[in-house]
Amino acid sequence: MKKLIAALSLIGTIAISVTSTSIASSGEPPWEPPLGLWLWSAETNEDSMSLNVEKVGQQWRATIGSEAAQVEYDQGEISVVQTDGSKFVGELSADRSQLRGYWYQPALEAHYQYVATPTILPATVRGRWSAEVVIQPRPYHVFLDIFAGEDAQFYAVIRNPEGNEILGATRFRLIAGDDGDGWILVAGSGDRELRRDLVQMSSGELVLEHDSIGRAITLVPATGAAADKYYSRPISDGPVHPTSPPLQDGSWQVASPAEAGFDPAALADLTRELASADPRDRRPQMIHSLLIARGGKLVFEEYFFGHNSETRHDVRSLGKVFGSVMIGALQQQGHAIDATHRPILDLFENSGETITETQKADITLAHLMTFTSGLDCNESSESVGSESRMWEQQDEGNYWLYTARLAMQHDPGARFAYCSGSANLVGASLRSFGQKPVHELFGELIAQPLDFGSYHWPLAPNGEGYLGGGAYVRPRDILKIGAMFAANGVWNGEQIIDPEWVEESTSPKIEISPETTGLSAEEFGNNYAGGQQAYIWRTDTIEVGERSYASYEASGNGGQLLIIVPELDLVVGFTGGNYRMGGIWGRWSDRIVGGHIIPAMIGTN
Repeated sequence: MKKLIAALSLIGTIAISVTSTSIASSGEPPWEPPLGLWLWSAETNEDSMSLNVEKVGQQWRATIGSEAAQVEYDQGEISVVQTDGSKFVGELSADRSQLRGYWYQPALEAHYQYVATPTILPATVRGRWSAEVVIQPRPYHVFLDIFAGEDAQFYAVIRNPEGNEILGATRFRLIAGDDGDGWILVAGSGDRELRRDLVQMSSGELVLEHDSIGRAITLVPATGAAADKYYSRPISDGPVHPTSPPLQDGSWQVASPAEAGFDPAALADLTRELASADPRDRRPQMIHSLLIARGGKLVFEEYFFGHNSETRHDVRSLGKVFGSVMIGALQQQGHAIDATHRPILDLFENSGETITETQKADITLAHLMTFTSGLDCNESSESVGSESRMWEQQDEGNYWLYTARLAMQHDPGARFAYCSGSANLVGASLRSFGQKPVHELFGELIAQPLDFGSYHWPLAPNGEGYLGGGAYVRPRDILKIGAMFAANGVWNGEQIIDPEWVEESTSPKIEISPETTGLSAEEFGNNYAGGQQAYIWRTDTIEVGERSYASYEASGNGGQLLIIVPELDLVVGFTGGNYRMGGIWGRWSDRIVGGHIIPAMIGTN
């Protein structure tokens, strides 16, 4: 506590006014705790900025916002660089009507990766191209909710919508500090007890040490719109009456729930249940969005915790499925890529390396997409091939090579081990056949035909598109991929994915079990949920009463889910904030799709 107090003079505050009148002043005994909702938020950039490029005579000029920027032109490629390292790189079209390229944002020290955002600058007048560039805003919030429990004890919960960094406990007891200078947040007991010092400054703000941020943070009362990300939905929003989602994208048809065969009252009940989620619960359910499509039409769309239809949500590992989807799109365009392709052979040959472990020559895309490569890679932090170890190391910026160089633990196909590096390595084959970076291929093969809004694609340090997860995409656009697969690869009348690949890539290939993972029953239960693995897609069944419905899904940490139920022509999408809480979001398929959505389909049962 004394160490924290000594550091207070070094701490800055954010620009939100303090309006509480019930705060004990500094120096008074803290008999009354600082009840209420408190907030710290990191400084963030604007979510868009103007970019202007013009040619005056033989000179190229550019401005980003109101400031001049460095611009270079080389054989049709134009780059505009901002002082913080952000840049636009694009090409001038043959008719000079537009500049088409990507806006690149550098990584932050924590929480946000190096990303590329597709950007088009149309010509406004001859020799001038302008647009509002969509920027990844990169927010980070820490909420501290202090309240009195029914047992007359004071409690506190910490919520972080972007990463669920809750400092080790779902709920803390609040007690007065031993020296009378503040309070202590306490969770657990004995050897497993956690203690967090909380101090109140004379100006009223609270100061809390935060491990993930790496320093003490200053919190002020959360009021108005600032609190929207803490509560599922403001009470003032009024009653729920599900109607047709708004027509937002020209190629995304909409219908009312009733027109699609749903009982509107049942979906209204579900919405009210989700909107009443209490962030003070020990196991809070933090669903950020729920969307439903049927028959190729969007029929239900609800958002919570401050999110809306334009919020680009981190899809986490759901984005792994984009690699499998792109293979089908390349096949549809006539490329010979298939699940038998062996990417490590080409990768090593192109880098001038030789394969010393002969089994690596046998690793196929099928092995990578079913997580059975045999490489020393799983998601345990102890595995040198884990995603966290890969991102932390600084020696190899080419993540395809990093994974390909891992030692072999098993023969390909012998063992299942979930590995982000395997999914990312699929990109090496995509690059080989498509002859473009992975993020550019996705734009051409999927995002443009499906009329995506802006999105932010993560990049490896070498600038190549990363396929291990982490893209920021609108929930509507995620759902479009599911609707396209439900329609056998067709979107808006156009065959985007080879129909044979739709069938092949979503058919089960290996049981996820203690036997296939080589784990004990206890170890398996702590790491996996079972089911069967297809090509990145996971297949399972959804139980509804005495009926079972076959389904396949892509999923990501926190509750990013894309679920397809072919028999019902049903697609359901979730985004959520229950990061590292698989016991909560892992049940949404059964509890919400099986427990509410399918039963709401009139005449289904």
